[in-house]
Amino acid sequence: MVIGHTTSGAETLAAKVRGAHVVSAFSTVPSEVLFSVFERRRKGTPPDLVYCEHDKKAKSTAARLIRDVGFKAVDLGPVSMARYTEPYSLLVAQLAYDGSDGPELTYRFERFSKPTR
Repeated sequence: MVIGHTTSGAETLAAKVRGAHVVSAFSTVPSEVLFSVFERRRKGTPPDLVYCEHDKKAKSTAARLIRDVGFKAVDLGPVSMARYTEPYSLLVAQLAYDGSDGPELTYRFERFSKPTR
């Protein structure tokens, strides 16, 4: 939120570390949920976890790590999408740490098909 809507923390870090591939991932879920998701992997529908980066190899590695933990990897596209995930992370933190239900919080996107006539 300090940087604004024209860049992100992930993009700023990538610009400072030339040649590095900075993948934005895991910031949209509280760390307290990671063990629970891992324990339940391959049982039922996994929660989603978004990630972004422009380098295909770096994205492939990140997606594999996300799936290994037990999430469904949701590719948002280039690292510039972190401009949207970083504020979303603040929303998740607000719900997790200021809410009454505790920090073990995940999310799942559900796509509805268009009704047929």
